[in-house]
Amino acid sequence: MPMRNLLQLAAIFTIATAAATHAQITNPDKLVARPPRNPALRAQPPAEDLQWLWQYTRPSNKPSLLEDPRFTTLLSDNLKAPQAMWGTGITLSEAAQTFLGGEGTVASTDNRHLTVTGCVAEHCPQRGQLWIDIGDRNPLIVFLALRWNERSRTTDEADAPFTLWLFPSRELDGHLLPQALKAALSTFAGNHCPAPTITNVILVDPSGIPHILGVLEAGVQPTLCTATSGPQL
Repeated sequence: MPMRNLLQLAAIFTIATAAATHAQITNPDKLVARPPRNPALRAQPPAEDLQWLWQYTRPSNKPSLLEDPRFTTLLSDNLKAPQAMWGTGITLSEAAQTFLGGEGTVASTDNRHLTVTGCVAEHCPQRGQLWIDIGDRNPLIVFLALRWNERSRTTDEADAPFTLWLFPSRELDGHLLPQALKAALSTFAGNHCPAPTITNVILVDPSGIPHILGVLEAGVQPTLCTATSGPQL
């Protein structure tokens, strides 16, 4: 074969080999190890669906809510912080059931926030509230407990002191309370006459670390009670 034809065949073979090699390099599937995926493309965890709670937003439906096994699961799944305000050997979710077990309501003032109120059945001056923000993908749930300071005055005495405990389902940024929670908290603390004297507000992280908040910092407004109109914030 003439030398010229051999050189042409060699050139064609070189070009074909280079093209195949280039195709292998530019195709990520041909690499030994695939490139890492963009973390932003990872699947997000499914949002917790709490829409079933809306059916209970009438006072007459509260007993049914307390008997709904989904409500017990909701408490145990979201209220996991260790607690010392209601005896030892009692989980926070069990304490919440006690503080919500007595007379109370299930209500919502908008299409986003829901409250469940109640009291300790044997001693109703000690009250509880579950506040839920369903607007977030990861709903924020906060258990509020108005706990009587037993070593001081009895609850039928003027200025009987109470501690307001807050247990959020997740750590709050800077321990700052959302404005909607502050509004609900102030209503919860001041909707009885005579209004309880709140001496401390304690926020407990899910890890169990307590943080003392100022009463006004927490949004609790002074309540004026009158004989004719009841609580006035």
